[in-house]
Amino acid sequence: MGCPMGFGELNIPSSRAFWDDCDEDEPVLKDKEIKKLQLLYEPNETQTPPPTKIFLLIEGTNISEFVEALLLKNAQRICKISSSKSSLSYVKEQGLLIALLYEDLTNSGEVTELLLPYAKEAEMVITLTVKSKIEYQSENLQNVRDDITFLRGINSQLVHVEELEPPNFVVGVAPGIACWRHNENLAASAYVAYTDNVSLDTLAAKPIIKLLQDLGISCNDTYKPVYRETSHLYM
Repeated sequence: MGCPMGFGELNIPSSRAFWDDCDEDEPVLKDKEIKKLQLLYEPNETQTPPPTKIFLLIEGTNISEFVEALLLKNAQRICKISSSKSSLSYVKEQGLLIALLYEDLTNSGEVTELLLPYAKEAEMVITLTVKSKIEYQSENLQNVRDDITFLRGINSQLVHVEELEPPNFVVGVAPGIACWRHNENLAASAYVAYTDNVSLDTLAAKPIIKLLQDLGISCNDTYKPVYRETSHLYM
């Protein structure tokens, strides 16, 4: 039995037996099998968080090319996260700290802990989670049926972004950081992009680009992914 916890919703078990069941489900690892995640800093990079106006965290399963093309061309990489496809970069001119997060719920708690020192120092935290459209639940699905990508928010700064309604919730590093900031009474907004194409082609990326620009984050106006030949069919 799993024991999930989502941003915006917390269910407290009523008995100790529940937690015992959860503990019993956890695999027992030998000491030599446990590999603790760590931040692998670039040469000459300091571990001290830089002056940060906005800490932007973008999380998804296939967003690396999009984030790198749109936001990281003029950014300086601070570190990578070991055993992960995630990284932390900084745009000094904007005071913009960017976390590119590969969604992996098996280690999201550890990664969240590693990034907390940066979240503590930022003036504002904005998170964006990219999810498949089929995960969205609503009684009015017909309203978004024809949208390739649509947005929902939690504590949104933008009036045109609707609040994420129950029973929808988000999990992972990005909402974990936003939740921590909220509990500490620090400024944070979380956004979810539901899309037909989690790889984010030109059309799917448009609403996300507009969201970032509306939030005061400088980025390119368009995104053109690099298409690779993947077919092995012969005719």
